[in-house]
Amino acid sequence: MIIAINGNRHQEGHFQAIERLTDTLVSHGHHVVMAEQFLDYLTTHLGSRFSAGIDYLPLSRQPRADIAVSIGGDGAFLKTARWIGDSEIPIAGINTGHLGYLSAFAFDNPAEIYRMLSGGEYRVEERSLLQVEITYPEKTELAKWRQMPERLTALNEIAVTRGDIASMLRISAEIDGLSSLNYMGDGLIISTPTGSTAYNLSVGGPVLDPQLQGWVLSPIAAHSLSMRPLVIRDSSCIILRLEARGDGFRLAADGKPVTLPLGTVLKVSRASYVIKLVQQLHHTFTDTLRDKLGLGNTLV
Repeated sequence: MIIAINGNRHQEGHFQAIERLTDTLVSHGHHVVMAEQFLDYLTTHLGSRFSAGIDYLPLSRQPRADIAVSIGGDGAFLKTARWIGDSEIPIAGINTGHLGYLSAFAFDNPAEIYRMLSGGEYRVEERSLLQVEITYPEKTELAKWRQMPERLTALNEIAVTRGDIASMLRISAEIDGLSSLNYMGDGLIISTPTGSTAYNLSVGGPVLDPQLQGWVLSPIAAHSLSMRPLVIRDSSCIILRLEARGDGFRLAADGKPVTLPLGTVLKVSRASYVIKLVQQLHHTFTDTLRDKLGLGNTLV
């Protein structure tokens, strides 16, 4: 089995567990491929012997593997999802971060992680992604924008915010070619069910079952009480147009921001591929809400 591993560079207290897991994988004949930056980080702390039997791959190259392992928190998981791209390799998260909402495992028992992964003792959930197509305004001095992306994808959410400008944004959201909904405030979040417990939740948006085929549109610091979160089907196409007194605005896909000029049009739709999320066999969505977010805990 080929196993691709990536993680963040904040693994203090977990180096020995990572070493035990990778040693077990290699000694049992599995081919381990590790993201180059992560391997360099671990080698610095564990010594050059750690890299014996492990191949490396830059994050700019999509791995070919049977399963991917993300070690860290939710940020590491999202970075691993970008690394595997549209390959639909299942991702197993091992939480060494703060919350680890997307992670199925922790390093309490590394031997159990190996047994579950190597024996296929897990289930896989398919999670949809947002895709944003960016059309830049013709009147803009395109030279400075030529290196900017034309398409972004997000597992959690996209967020359109006012960035560094002081005035509020006016956002027109046209859904499936119908008359626009208009938002005024600091911005707008469009969230997948997976991301409904992330940025969306922090601005008062609802939690969605991860298997629900829908999105949430949640305004950020809305100018009016009538601007409430809205759930729509994920087969919709949303066209966003923005106005403000400044020169640009900020678009973040899963927390990675880019600054775009006013007049840019954003087309949001469902991506053509999914992220396959590894979960423990008997662990449910409500277990995760209770254990990691404290939702529904009994008051004593």
